[in-house]
Amino acid sequence: MPDAPPPATGLPAVDLGSTVVVMIADRAATTAGDHSLLVGLVARLTGVADASVALTQLCPRCGATDHGALRITLAGPAVGSPVHVSLARAGGLLAVAVTRAGPVGIDLEAVADLARNPVADVMLSAAEAAGWAALGRPPTPVELAVLWTAKEAVLKAAGLGLRVDPRDLTMVLEPAADSEAGILGGGRLAAWPRSPFDVRTVRLLPVSAPPGTVATVAVVSSGPAPALHRVER
Repeated sequence: MPDAPPPATGLPAVDLGSTVVVMIADRAATTAGDHSLLVGLVARLTGVADASVALTQLCPRCGATDHGALRITLAGPAVGSPVHVSLARAGGLLAVAVTRAGPVGIDLEAVADLARNPVADVMLSAAEAAGWAALGRPPTPVELAVLWTAKEAVLKAAGLGLRVDPRDLTMVLEPAADSEAGILGGGRLAAWPRSPFDVRTVRLLPVSAPPGTVATVAVVSSGPAPALHRVER
C-alpha cells in the first residue's frame, strides 16, 4: 500500500513512496536553521509534529555527528517505509529533498561558481573526456554544472559524498526537457565500477532551479522513476 501521509497544512497529500518532494529556499543564518527547515518539511509531509522528527548525522569515516549523511527518525509507532532526506547549499540558497522511494541525494550549484574553477579536470571520467573530445569542443559551463550536480547527488544518495573521486562515475547527458520552465537536460549514470548499488537503479531527476543555478536529485530505487514535486516554503 502506498505510504500516503494525511493532508498537512499548506501542502497537498503526497505519496512519498513514489514522489520526491523538493524545496529550494533562502538559507538560514545557521546550519541548525537549515536543519530546522528540513525537519519542518518532513513533519508537514508525514503529518506529525516537528518534535516527532529527529534529524541526525553520522560520518562513516570518523564517527563524528556534526557532519555526514543526514538521517531521519520519526518518533512513535513506525508508519510506512523509512523517510530519506538530503540537503544542499549554493550561495544564499538551500535545497532539500524528501522521499520514501529510496536513498536520495540532491545537489545545487551556481553555474558561475563552477565556471570560475577548473572542475572539468577533477570531474570528467576518461570516457566523458573522450566523448567531449570526439565532439570537438569542451562542455559548456551549464553542461558541467549538470554533470557535477548529477555526480554529487548520486554520491550523496550513496552516503559517500566527495570522499569518492567524481571521475570514477561516468554520466550520459540527456536532451533538455523544458528550457522555458528552467529545467535543463538531466542524465543517467552509465558506469561506476565500485558502486554500492546497481547503477540501473539510480534515477536522476533535473530540478527547476533559480536562474544561474542547476539542481539535480538522485534516487536509488528498483521501481519506476519517482515523480518530482516542488513545494514552496
